[in-house]
Amino acid sequence: MKQGKFESLSFKIMSSILITSIIVIAGIFLSFEKINKKAFYNIEMQKATLILKTIEPLVAIDIYLGMQNKIQSMLKRLMQNKDILSVKIFKNSKILYEVKSKNKSKSLFIIKKDIFQPNSQKKIATIELNYSNHNYKQLLEKYNKLLLIMFGVLVIIFVLLSMYIEKLLKPLTKIAKLLRGFSPETKLQIEVVKQNNEISLILSALNEMQEKIFEFARKQKNINVYLEEEVDNKTKELQEQLFKDDLTQLPNRKKLFNDIKNAKKDGALLIVNIDDFKEINDFYGQNAGDYILVEFSKRLQHFLEDEKNISLSRLSGDEFALFFKHRPSHRSFMRVVNSLTKEIERMVFEYEQSEIYIRATLGGTMDTDEMLEKADIALKLAKEQKKYFLLYDEKLDVKRQYKENMEWVKKIKSAIKEDRIVPYFQPIFDAQTQNPVSYECLIRLIDTDGSVVSPYKFLTIALKSKLYPQLTKIMIEKSCQYFQHKDTTFSVNLSINDILDVDMVAYIQKSVKKYDVNKKIVFEILETEGIDNYEEVSSFILSMKRLGCKISIDDFGSGYSNFEHILKLDIDYIKIDGSLIKHLDTDVNVQIVVETIVSFAKKLNLITIAEFVHNQAVFEKVKSLDIERVQGFYLGEPKKDID
Repeated sequence: MKQGKFESLSFKIMSSILITSIIVIAGIFLSFEKINKKAFYNIEMQKATLILKTIEPLVAIDIYLGMQNKIQSMLKRLMQNKDILSVKIFKNSKILYEVKSKNKSKSLFIIKKDIFQPNSQKKIATIELNYSNHNYKQLLEKYNKLLLIMFGVLVIIFVLLSMYIEKLLKPLTKIAKLLRGFSPETKLQIEVVKQNNEISLILSALNEMQEKIFEFARKQKNINVYLEEEVDNKTKELQEQLFKDDLTQLPNRKKLFNDIKNAKKDGALLIVNIDDFKEINDFYGQNAGDYILVEFSKRLQHFLEDEKNISLSRLSGDEFALFFKHRPSHRSFMRVVNSLTKEIERMVFEYEQSEIYIRATLGGTMDTDEMLEKADIALKLAKEQKKYFLLYDEKLDVKRQYKENMEWVKKIKSAIKEDRIVPYFQPIFDAQTQNPVSYECLIRLIDTDGSVVSPYKFLTIALKSKLYPQLTKIMIEKSCQYFQHKDTTFSVNLSINDILDVDMVAYIQKSVKKYDVNKKIVFEILETEGIDNYEEVSSFILSMKRLGCKISIDDFGSGYSNFEHILKLDIDYIKIDGSLIKHLDTDVNVQIVVETIVSFAKKLNLITIAEFVHNQAVFEKVKSLDIERVQGFYLGEPKKDID
């Protein structure tokens, strides 16, 4: 390390003391000078004032009696005082008498005093005294000489003190020079100072420390060789751990990435995923799951013993990858796939007297570009289509669909952030009077160009990307706020997941109370999703009806257990599914189903609503079946405002 210029500690100490003292003395000097100047000035002023007070009565008598000679004589005697430069007596700006001294001193101040007629307050003249700075200057010179003498004495003291401090610190200076060349290999010759002070203690301590350092260095030299060997071994272990799965000891995902990269556009990839592995963990426990993963990896290794072109790795959880180092023929690739599938079907794992069977789904690709991504797409598509294996093909167009979905996720997030998720309101009419009696709040996304986007384009993607709850909250908040001061009822759609979400229910109740719409709002529960959690749904309905809200079953007729739902749930409306209504005018079977629903609803005192009324013929048929309310584009489209 580059060393800076050496600076004496004694010099630093004395410099600090000297600078501090100079600042203090200068401060005292300036303060005293100011104070003493004022004091000296005041003394001279008092002397001059006393002189005027003494001669004023005498001058007044002489002026009053007209004794000019006597006045002149008095003023001349006054000039014998070296501190007086001149005396003037004047009346109404006219000088009556004036005497000046030959003294060349400068004027310190001029003092005036009025002269009054004896035994009267009548002013007869004014006397002016010009006082010199002679005496004042002498006092200041004496004071400054005294300060200079004091300053000289202090300088001598500081010089002597610095020499003494330097002598005291001289042993430390020698030690500092010795320590610059210190090395555990070389012993320093430190002289012990025969003084009973801190420096003597430091020197003794340094000698003791030097002995300990030599002993430690000797031991350290032997340890360093051992540590170097250990570091090399640990480095190798860490490199292995970086590319190895802790549980199965197989190469991990990072190792697979490296293998694919090093293959340089060669090879093929097959991903194996154990189906429903979470159920094994939930039913048999985490230990059983780990046991199966380890055993499964061993059996895969055994299966691939003779396959020199294939390396096995564990991607994550329940996924394994077979990487073909060189691109096989399609026939060879499928041979491995079919053999592996049969091998997995025969696998049985015994764990604590239980026999556990597994199933697996495979996804593969022989395309060397974005290999892992494409094999994963093939695997997911195979699961969706309930196939045991699928080979990635550009004709599947899955990648484009994935890209579109990701774009829509971005659009939805942006719309939420920029407040472009809005409700549109579609009127629900009385079938007989054709007057609007309520409004359904339907979600819309306003695109950046101002166009209105239908929920059919983004709602499914919102569900998959877990953005759906945010959209529900926005619809609840904006709909309640809009109808807060409207004299009509309105309905909002809720999914079963919304109802089962405790936080969502709390948010709904809070919004209803906040905007005081409990007597106006109707919650439409989507029947198409299937209602299985009757206790939770029933609890939600009960809590909302206690607030004064009403409940409707939406898309009624699309499921298989609709009437059972009606009997179990305390609802107010049935909205008949549009798939039945749109063919109501032409399909006899549909007419029978709708008639049954209407008849059933009337016996339970429920109001029926027909949605998707799209033409005059359907509308007339709805009225003939005695359905109370209608909704559809034929009668009224969703709008941003109901006014």
